[in-house]
Amino acid sequence: MRKATKLIVLVLLIMMLPGTMIYGASSQSQVSVHMNNVVQKQPGILSSDGDIFLPAQQLSENLFALFSLDESDHTVRIYKPNVNMILTDKNGEIFGKVKIPGRIAFSTLLQVDNLVTEISDVKITITDPADKIETIDTQSIKNTENHFWFKSAEYTYSFSTKGAYTVQAYFKDTDSKKWFPVSELAIFGF
Repeated sequence: MRKATKLIVLVLLIMMLPGTMIYGASSQSQVSVHMNNVVQKQPGILSSDGDIFLPAQQLSENLFALFSLDESDHTVRIYKPNVNMILTDKNGEIFGKVKIPGRIAFSTLLQVDNLVTEISDVKITITDPADKIETIDTQSIKNTENHFWFKSAEYTYSFSTKGAYTVQAYFKDTDSKKWFPVSELAIFGF
């Protein structure tokens, strides 16, 4: 009789387990993540405690930070350097607007501080209003302290369409060998 009672209790516990698992899973829900009013590819998770969990890699890209995953010790590191960017024309004047059509030679100047990880390269790109990307400059960085200045080579670009042209700076992480956007600004063609 005891064996039968134990068997019935065990069967009942096993039958209750899937319901408990479903209840536990339902206490979390997905939330859409918007960055500057643009919905992101990966949703966040809202826990039953009200905590919001966001995808770290997507978050680092949107906040102009470097992302490092060490699977051996299950560690995610996000490095957020302070990167300021300005554009100067061939006369050394700062600019941010262009009369269309226009052809301008310019350089990109980066001021970097609070860099607490190692990078190997810097890349500057420009994207036109139709999302066509061109590389302005790519250079290896030999001595990166936690602060430095970087000036790109002079680049001549033809602005042919009205709208916003996005200039982005990227750093290549020494460990992961991946490019991460760290700063951007817009040139407005009018």
